[in-house]
Amino acid sequence: MEQKINPHILLWALSLSLLSWTCEDLQDDLPKELPVADTTPPQAVIIYPVDGVSAAGDVTIVARATDNDVVDSVQFYINQKWVGTDTTGAEDLFEYIWNTREYKEDDFHFISIVGYDAAENEYASFPIRIKADNTDNEPPVAFLLNPFAGQVVQGLVEITVEATDNDSIQYVSYYINNILQGYVLERPYTYLWNTATVVDDEYYSIYTVARDMSNNVTTVPPISVLVNNDIQNDLMPPTGSITSPPAGLTVSGEVSIIISATDNRAMGEVALSIDGNYITTIQEIPYYYIWDTTLEEEDEEHTISVVLIDLAGNETALNPISVFVDNEPPEDTTPPTVLIMEPAAGQNLSGIVSIKVHAEDDTGIDRIEFFVNGDSVHTDHTEPYSFEWDTETVTDDMEHIVAVMGFDLDGNGMLGSPIAVYIDNFDNVAPSGQILSPVAGQTVDGMTTIEISATDNVGIKTIDIAIDGNYRTTLTEFPYTYEWDTTSETDDSDHVISVVVADSSDNIAYVQPVSVYINNITDDTTPPVIAITNPLSGQSVSGVVNFTVMANDDFGISVVEFFVDGESIDSVTEEDYQVDWNTLSLENGSQHTLSASVTDNAGHTTIAQPILVTVSNE
Repeated sequence: MEQKINPHILLWALSLSLLSWTCEDLQDDLPKELPVADTTPPQAVIIYPVDGVSAAGDVTIVARATDNDVVDSVQFYINQKWVGTDTTGAEDLFEYIWNTREYKEDDFHFISIVGYDAAENEYASFPIRIKADNTDNEPPVAFLLNPFAGQVVQGLVEITVEATDNDSIQYVSYYINNILQGYVLERPYTYLWNTATVVDDEYYSIYTVARDMSNNVTTVPPISVLVNNDIQNDLMPPTGSITSPPAGLTVSGEVSIIISATDNRAMGEVALSIDGNYITTIQEIPYYYIWDTTLEEEDEEHTISVVLIDLAGNETALNPISVFVDNEPPEDTTPPTVLIMEPAAGQNLSGIVSIKVHAEDDTGIDRIEFFVNGDSVHTDHTEPYSFEWDTETVTDDMEHIVAVMGFDLDGNGMLGSPIAVYIDNFDNVAPSGQILSPVAGQTVDGMTTIEISATDNVGIKTIDIAIDGNYRTTLTEFPYTYEWDTTSETDDSDHVISVVVADSSDNIAYVQPVSVYINNITDDTTPPVIAITNPLSGQSVSGVVNFTVMANDDFGISVVEFFVDGESIDSVTEEDYQVDWNTLSLENGSQHTLSASVTDNAGHTTIAQPILVTVSNE
């Protein structure tokens, strides 16, 4: 059976086809909306290292780059020359490893970056300066222990040097009259100089050079010594005296016999006798002997005799003295207690230093003698026992021995424990510092206090503060604080605070920088709340009424305004939120509507539920 097509269905289908074609055609004729081109460049900043610091080895340069769309890449430049590109950008951080060993040592090098977004917009950061420092430039510390300046020497002389270094000592070299004599590679740094090989009775200059493993050198300042091997030509005898005890003194117990002795060239020794009997030989300064008088005949005079002998063998017999020994009844035989209170052993000193001594004795202190490097420099008879020592009179940058000796009224003497101190009249110690607030990683906003601690062995001169490598201020007085207006900085981004501390000798220290995040935009969508707490609705009021409201907001109140019968009577910006309303001028028995509004820092306003009160002033 032949199938027929219904002409009505065919016409309907054709109409639909025509309609569809017409609509598509009309749609093609409509104007199309073009996409908006991205013209906003990215933002980029170097967050590590910090401007002005020194770096060594492989240093990872870290940059933070952000964009309204996406950051495509960050290019890194050193001294305006492209060195690498990072396209990874994990968590907006882009990195490049810089080999500082390939760049000129002890020079500053400029680092900069250029950030690109997907639309090829670009942003170039401010460059920072980093110093390449891969080599040890710190010289050793060295000083001469033996001999001392002006000393008369003979035979084999031990030239001894104390040398230390932040790494290690390579060797110490020794020079006589500017001629190299030899090297010593290991401690003790001692060189034996045979003075028999040089011309006798002449002065010779000695200096040494300490060299570390990085070839940094320190030259120990020269000293002069007199060589005298032909001591037989010295015909001048030494001179001196018995300084204690004085002649005629009654003594008991242990008595300090003290002798002073000098020679035109060099002292040899001091021979001591009592009642003609040899007792001892003293070879070192100070020349003293503790005499136990309890071993002598009681209630008798005893004679102390001394012979001075120099290195040439010349002798001088001092005038003997007689003292009376009386140990019955027992006299004071206990020497005084002597202690150096200031300075402390091992302390670094400079300028005028007060040497303070504590001394005690049962019978009383006669005097305190002060010694520096074995030489008597001062005697003090009255408390407080002290000596103002000018440290610039001794060799700088080396240790010196300070000693004191106390004598009581009975002649008992005691040598206090000597101390070694280091003299440094030229400040080469850098200060130290720390950024106390804000802390690294902290989110800050508004006015933020930057607080810095700084210390130095002498004193702080200046503290320079920079934000993102840009200088902001110099602080000169404690407390070291700076009020930083974060609203002037790029919001929703990291910012680096860096500090440089300088002391009064212009030594500087770069403080560990901190990176903080600034967020000054608050997404406050919640309006404040307000309620009238005084007076109460329906209350009768009189006189001056304390019109009070309760208001609060999560982000802070900007202003509270008070209304009577729809008219503003006052506004306040600080807690407590209240005003005085004077009802005396109002008609007695009249009713009034009280209301208030509160506005928060985000501009949201809430109106309090109005209340009705009646004025009653009778």
